[in-house]
Amino acid sequence: MEKMFKRSVLGAAVALAAVSGSANAAIELAGDAVQLYGQAAGFMHFTNPKASGKDSAAQAVIESRIGFRGRVAYDEIGPDFIWQIEGGNADNSAKSGQLGARDTYLGFDFDGVGSFKYGRQLVAAYNYVDWPHSNPGLGNVFDWHNKIDASYSDRADNVFRFDSASFGGFNFQATLSGMGSTTDALVSSIAGSYSQDMFSVHAGYYNQADYMDGADKKGDVSYTIVGGSVFLDSLTLTAAWKAMDNNLTNKDQDAYSATAQYVIDSTYVLKAGYAATSDVDGADNGSQAITGRLGYLLPSTYLFVDVRSYDFNGADDSDDGTNILVGAEYYF
Repeated sequence: MEKMFKRSVLGAAVALAAVSGSANAAIELAGDAVQLYGQAAGFMHFTNPKASGKDSAAQAVIESRIGFRGRVAYDEIGPDFIWQIEGGNADNSAKSGQLGARDTYLGFDFDGVGSFKYGRQLVAAYNYVDWPHSNPGLGNVFDWHNKIDASYSDRADNVFRFDSASFGGFNFQATLSGMGSTTDALVSSIAGSYSQDMFSVHAGYYNQADYMDGADKKGDVSYTIVGGSVFLDSLTLTAAWKAMDNNLTNKDQDAYSATAQYVIDSTYVLKAGYAATSDVDGADNGSQAITGRLGYLLPSTYLFVDVRSYDFNGADDSDDGTNILVGAEYYF
């Protein structure tokens, strides 16, 4: 169940609130050096499964969390020291509610160059898988679903990450991870984007080479993502393609995502999304998600109603269904 709800709707609200100027700043406890921030968020989730014999359900899914972060400048050295300790969502999932469960790192920010951070973070290519292409509710298909028996990291421990500064609209990210038990399990990822007033394009690559775990061969999975956004005043369009490979099983699969969002009077949000995965090995096992959202923006607050329809694994309807979400998120 945790995988089904791991993608918060916060991205849409943060982006829109920032545009409208209604987002609250973090609470300064000691200037920029120590700041408190977080969200009070959650939704009511009503499921209506398609398969006969499966029960409907009503859940209260809480995604509230809190964090601390800071930036310290020194006269003795050039780069700023940066740090963050972020708690996990309070939703009964693994590491739920623990400080350090989400992005938690130490590092240095070099003016005009970029930042280097080490700790628990997202791997580089996943930035664009997650946002904007998995919202709203498309991540169940575009993000984690595949039929090639591949497992990809998103947020992970033991991540070494570099984020460049922006150079005329271009920036890039690079991560090394997966080496907590053995360096043979290295996961490397790189991503970059180029943005101007009316558009943003991005691409990323994720790779874990094969390695031996005792007598068993492990790893050797990868994916490439290419996508972008077009900004036409109140209308935003996004699209992406993700090509996934598992060289151990000699299988590959493609995933697609497309969204259209229209904001009325900087207040009302209309958004529709579509995601799909291709069939594997000639079988009828592709999946599809069709989602819609009505949102309402208040200062630092996002109210929303979603309808999300899922058709998993082709003709197999055992996991299919339509979900209705009603929720709110408040940011500080």
